Amino acid sequence: MTLSALRIGKILENYFKEHYNSEDKFVVKDIQSLAKGWQTELFAFKLYRKSNNEESIEQLILRMYPGKKMASRTKHEFEVLQNLFESGYPVPKTHILELNKEVLGHPFIIMERILGKDMGGIFARALEEKDHKTISEKILPPFASLFIQLHELNWKILANKTKYTEEENQYFFIDKSLNKLEKQILDHEVIELLPLLKWLKENRNKASLEKVAIIHSDFHPHNIILDVSGKGFVIDWPGAYIGDYREDLGWTLMLMEAYTSREVKEAFLKFYEQLSGKIPAEINYFVILSICYRLLEVILTIKFGPEEMGFREEAKEQIKKTAFHIKNLLLSLNEKIGLSIPEIEKMLDELKH
Repeated sequence: MTLSALRIGKILENYFKEHYNSEDKFVVKDIQSLAKGWQTELFAFKLYRKSNNEESIEQLILRMYPGKKMASRTKHEFEVLQNLFESGYPVPKTHILELNKEVLGHPFIIMERILGKDMGGIFARALEEKDHKTISEKILPPFASLFIQLHELNWKILANKTKYTEEENQYFFIDKSLNKLEKQILDHEVIELLPLLKWLKENRNKASLEKVAIIHSDFHPHNIILDVSGKGFVIDWPGAYIGDYREDLGWTLMLMEAYTSREVKEAFLKFYEQLSGKIPAEINYFVILSICYRLLEVILTIKFGPEEMGFREEAKEQIKKTAFHIKNLLLSLNEKIGLSIPEIEKMLDELKH
C-alpha cells in the first residue's frame, strides 16, 4: 500500500519525537514526492523543531526502499554515505537510518536536502536543443571531474565492504563480476545471454586490474545535484562497492551510448582522459561487461517482476518507455563484437504490445 504525502508527514512527526526522545515539537511541512528511480521513492520536506522560544528548520529528504530484502541495501547506502561525507566527498549528510518496516512500510534513510538543480535535467534540455556548448562546457567537464575525484579517493575508507586485499591476483575483480553474472544467468536460465558471457570469459585477459577504486555503479547526470553555487553533490549510492574503476567508467559510457549518442559518449571519455591524465586500458571490454549486466537486469525484471529484483513496481513500465536504449545496446553489441541477440528484440516487441 502506498502512503499519501500527508500520511507520511504525520507519521514522521511522531517518529522524530520518539527517535530523538524529546519534548520538543516536531512539525513536517511542504512534503512532496520527487522523481522516482528503479529502486527508491523520494520525498522532500521541511522539518520544524520547536523548543521553548527557539525554532529550527531543516530541509530534508526521505529515501524509502521498496522491494524485497532491502534492509541490507538501505544500511549499506547509509554507511557508504557516512564514510564518503567524512572523507570530504560531496554527498548529502545522512541523519537517520531506519530498518524497521513497521514505521512506513519500507526501510528508509533521512538525509539533508541539497537545494539546487538536477544536472540531468540541464543535460537533457541541452541534448534536446542540440546545445553543444552547454554540454561541452557546463556538463561534461564537472561531471567527469566529480567522477575522477571519486576514483581517486582512498578506497580503504570502505575496506569493510570488500574481501579484496592487496595480495589478491590481478583478476580478482573481473573474476568476481564474471562469476556473479554466470550464477545469475544460469540460476534464472537466461540462455540468450550465454554467448555474451562466453565472449566475456574468453577475453578475460583484457581486464587485469588497473586501479582499485570506490565504485558508484550508476554514475550519470541525474544522480548529481548542483547547489545554488554550482557545486555538484552525488546521490544514489545503494550499489556502491570496491572494484576496478573501469567497471564504473564502463557503466557510465554504456548509459551515455544507450540514452544519448556515441558522439556524447566519446566526448565524455575524452574529458575523463584529459582531466585524469590517463587513458583507461581496454575500456571497451568494460562497456561490453556493462551491456551484459544491463541486459540481464532488464530480462529478469520483465520475467520475474520488479519486486523480485529489488526495484519499484514502476520499473517495468520505465523499461517499456525507454525500450529504445536496449535496442541501442543491442546494435552496439553487434558492432563491437559481431553478436546478435534476437530473443531480446522479440521480448521488447512483445512488451510493447
